[in-house]
Amino acid sequence: MFNYNGIPQRRPRVFDSRNLGTPDTYWQAELANAPALPLPEGPVVVVAAHPDDETFAAGGLIHSCARAGREVTVITVTDGEGARTDLAQPGVIRRRELRAALSCLSGRHIQWHRLGMPDGNVVSHETSLERAIKTWLPTDATLVTPFEHDGHPDHESVARVCMMLGQRRNISVLRYPIWAWHHSSPEGQRTGEFVRFELSAEAQLAKSRAIRCFASQLDASESQPVMPQHVLSYFSRPYEAFLR
Repeated sequence: MFNYNGIPQRRPRVFDSRNLGTPDTYWQAELANAPALPLPEGPVVVVAAHPDDETFAAGGLIHSCARAGREVTVITVTDGEGARTDLAQPGVIRRRELRAALSCLSGRHIQWHRLGMPDGNVVSHETSLERAIKTWLPTDATLVTPFEHDGHPDHESVARVCMMLGQRRNISVLRYPIWAWHHSSPEGQRTGEFVRFELSAEAQLAKSRAIRCFASQLDASESQPVMPQHVLSYFSRPYEAFLR
C-alpha cells in the first residue's frame, strides 16, 4: 500500500492506537538497508496536520537543517484541538507546546505559520490550504508532508494537497508516516521507496526534548494517552524514515 499511483481519496480512520499495532522491530528490519537521505541543500518546508506531527516525524531533520543554516518553515494546518476535548482551550495548549518544541529543536529562528483550520475537517478546506502553502513554498524547497495513506483524514488531505503542489512545481517531496507505522505492515514492501535520515547524537537529544514538550499528547492521567508508549517507539529511532 505504500506505492503511490495517483492522488488518493479520503478514507475513514482505520486504526485504534490502544492496540499495540505493528512492532517497531518489524519496521526496523525493513528500513535497515534503506538508502541514506542527505541533508537538503535548499530551504525546507514541513507541513503538519496537527502540532506535534512535525516533531515526531521530522524533528531531527528540522534540527539538522536549522543547525546547518538552512531556511526552515513549519506550517501547522490545524491546532489539534480535537485530540483532547476534555481540556479547556486544547488548541491554545497545543500551540504553546509547539512553540516550546521548536525552541528545543533549534536556537535559530524557525518560521512557523498557523492556518487554524478545523481539526478533523481539513478535507473541506483543501483549496484554501493549497493557496496558503503556495505562499510559503520557495521554488527550490524540499516539501515534507504527511504520508498519503496514513489512516487519518486530516493527514491524508494535507498529503493530497502537498503532493499536487510538488508535482506542479517539480520540487522534492518527502512523505512521513505517523499512524501508518502503527496500523500498516512492512510485509511485501520491497520497493526501496523509503529513505533514512541519520540523526546525530545532538539531533536525537533535541528531538527527545521537543517530543516531551507535547505533554497533552503524552499525558497518562487519562485511561489512554493520545500517543502511548508503543506508538512513541516509532519516533525514538536514531534516524527518521521518509518515503521519497
